[in-house]
Amino acid sequence: MSSSDWLDQEGTTAGASQQQQQSTMLTASFNQDGGCLAIGTTEGFRIYNLAPFTASVNRPLAGSLGKVEMLFRCNLLALVGGSSGDSTHPESMTAAGGNSNSINSSNAKPYAPAHRVLIWDDHVHKAIGELSFRQVVLSVKLRRDAIAVALRDRIYVYHLSDLSLRDKIYTTDNPHGILSLSTTAVHDMVLCCPSVTDGHVRVELYGLRKTVLLEAHDSKLRAMALTPDGTQLATASTKGTVIRVFSVATSVLLCEFRRGVERVQVTCLSWSWNHEHLACCSEKGTTHVFSVVAASDATKKKKATAASSSSWYDSVRKLGGGDALPHSISQIRGVPHPVACCFVPDLPTTVAVVGWDVHGNGILLLADYSTGEEATRLAYHVLCKATSDDDEALLNEGQQRRKRLMGGIATPSAAATTAHQAEDEGKLYVGERVEVLENQMKEIQFEEKEEGFLNVLGAGGGEEKKGESTDTGDDDDDDDDD
Repeated sequence: MSSSDWLDQEGTTAGASQQQQQSTMLTASFNQDGGCLAIGTTEGFRIYNLAPFTASVNRPLAGSLGKVEMLFRCNLLALVGGSSGDSTHPESMTAAGGNSNSINSSNAKPYAPAHRVLIWDDHVHKAIGELSFRQVVLSVKLRRDAIAVALRDRIYVYHLSDLSLRDKIYTTDNPHGILSLSTTAVHDMVLCCPSVTDGHVRVELYGLRKTVLLEAHDSKLRAMALTPDGTQLATASTKGTVIRVFSVATSVLLCEFRRGVERVQVTCLSWSWNHEHLACCSEKGTTHVFSVVAASDATKKKKATAASSSSWYDSVRKLGGGDALPHSISQIRGVPHPVACCFVPDLPTTVAVVGWDVHGNGILLLADYSTGEEATRLAYHVLCKATSDDDEALLNEGQQRRKRLMGGIATPSAAATTAHQAEDEGKLYVGERVEVLENQMKEIQFEEKEEGFLNVLGAGGGEEKKGESTDTGDDDDDDDDD
């Protein structure tokens, strides 16, 4: 199927079937290099290439997915079942401000329980490994040699080769599954997550066998992002007014930005590959782009001025208060409810933002932030159209009408077909489970393909690892300033 059969230049469905048009986007994430987008829907998952924009993979499954995490451009993915209608799932944080009738809510049947992580091999179109926990999985991060899973009060780290447990880290209450991994450093993996103290960050330097604690904010953490090489860390709190950047090696505050003055929920932080810019999107519907280099230089000058000041009053006056913090160099609008953003590596000065519009349709926006304070829109694509009760009622009525016209011979409904497929796949998985989990992930080799995609040679699912965990109560939100 060609890319024109999926989406035209304006993002409208051109040759998609009725089933694809009615699929609802539940989650979206970019891969580690920002070149691909993966979305989880009520009927499986899809993968898109950003430059040029093409639909690469459409994988229908017998249920909905709450999390889809890619491993660069490899055929291995991490899948978590669930739907945004599940109140325990992180995607239940609705774009409509907590309304149960949110634009991205769904009652679709999950493909797998929300407390399991499936290692999916898209070459064989099935799961080749599984991690099971006693809590709902809130987020998953992948790199070539490891997989990290965030639960409500702890982080599990596994070797990707055999799914053996590598580390377990306890955190404070982490309802959004905040977690970040370095991706380019092969032997010096860096992991950042909330510490056991609100507002503090725990940094694990596995290459140095060292743990560092950063006092990032006074209130609870809401988002964080490491540079690909793990040298710098950006953080945001639940207030969402200030974005701070730290040096991982020295724990020094390099710079901080003023996102706004109103409290807001930051949904994503993303670094450019040259570490010069930082993108931040929030529930306000605006994506900000900050210049890290300019802010770092300004911070150094202020510190030097403060050190040479003759009095304490002069130093405070020259450093400036919170209003003196640098603002964004560009703002991107057009996605009312953004969920993720990234810098597109093949398109310089271009940021991609994915989320939902006011009607609940899954959309993707690409914009050039080099044109000034208001970014220039380059492309706009509709990925999934939202379903409604009226659409389902019309579909059921049409099925009943066809049944009467055929003289009582009913055609199989979509639900029945899905249930039958789920039953068959379940039997197949049970029959091959022991062999799959023991043999398919012992030797993983990465091989570069012609199109730039990576192929995994050797399959296998390591022995299933279950994280022992207990439920924790929800903590009250802090209202302290950053």
